[in-house]
Amino acid sequence: MSINHTTMRQAEEHYELHKNEFDKLEHSLTDSYNDADDNRYVKLKDFASAVRKEMRVHTIQRTHNTMFIYRKGELMMMGYIGYGDFATSVHGDDKYIVCARGIENMKYCASGDQHNMRMSVNMDTAVKHAKRSFQSYSIYECAKALRGGVKNSVKRVANVKKKQCEDAVAAVGLDTSPYGDAKKASQRLMAEIRSMVQAGHKFNDKELDADIRTMFTLTEDRKLFSEVVPMNFVHVNERYGQQVVDCARIKDVTNYTAELDTVQTFAMDKVPEDIEHKCAALSICEDGHFVEGVGQRINDHTFYLYV
Repeated sequence: MSINHTTMRQAEEHYELHKNEFDKLEHSLTDSYNDADDNRYVKLKDFASAVRKEMRVHTIQRTHNTMFIYRKGELMMMGYIGYGDFATSVHGDDKYIVCARGIENMKYCASGDQHNMRMSVNMDTAVKHAKRSFQSYSIYECAKALRGGVKNSVKRVANVKKKQCEDAVAAVGLDTSPYGDAKKASQRLMAEIRSMVQAGHKFNDKELDADIRTMFTLTEDRKLFSEVVPMNFVHVNERYGQQVVDCARIKDVTNYTAELDTVQTFAMDKVPEDIEHKCAALSICEDGHFVEGVGQRINDHTFYLYV
C-alpha cells in the first residue's frame, strides 16, 4: 500500500496553508465554464457533492483537482477523490478518480498513489467505486499508520543508550567488539570486575574506579530498553455522545509488521491510571513531542504510550 495516511488535523492544516489558492478556484469560475481548468473544478465539485450525498461524508480540498473524504469525529482521512488526468506514463483524457487504501490497481507500481486508484470517465460509476472503496480506519489501522514517528524516537533513544554504553566500556579499556572471541573475553572480564565491585572493592586508580562504576550504571540502565518494545496507541474520541478511550496495544512498535496484541475501549471514568497519567503528562507537550519512558504525543487526543 503506497497511499499516504493523513489525519484530520493534517488535512485541516494543509487546507489553511493553501486556502488562498483554493479560494481562487471558486473566484475564477465563470457562468460559461469555457476555461478547461474551471470546467475540471466544476466537475470535481459535482462529483464531491454526489459522494457526500450517497455516503453521508464530508470533503475538504486537497489540491486544485482533488478532495479528501472523511467522516466527522474520525482521526483519519478515508482517502480522496479527484477529476483530471492522473495517468503517469502518457497523457490521457480527464477522468474521475477514487483513491483509497483498499484499492489495488495492478496497472501501476506500488510506489505511487495510482496503485490505489480507480478511474472512470463516468461520474455515476466513480460514485459506485467510492461507495465500495472508502472505509473508516479501525483503531489498529490508525496505530499502524501513525507509528512511524514514535518508532524512530524509540530507536533513537535505544541507539543513544547503546553508544553511551559502548563509550563507557571503552573508557575502562575493554574491547567493545560486538561478536567473536574478543566479545567473550570482554564479557568474562566484565563479570569478574562486577563481582569485585559488588564485594566492595575499590580500585587504586580513582579515575578508573569512577569509569568502572559509570560503565555498570549505564549497562544496567540499558537493560531496561528491551529489544521488543510494546506500546499502547491511545485515541480519545466521542461515541454516541459520550467520550471514550480506544486503546490498541502493539506487541513491538519497532517491528516492521507492528503486530496487534489487544484492543480495548474504556469509558472516561474507567481508564487505567497509568494511561491517564501518561496522557496528562504528554497533553502539555506539542504535537510530535517524545518523552523517554512516557511516550509520544500525536495530537491533543491521540498518543503512543510505553507499556
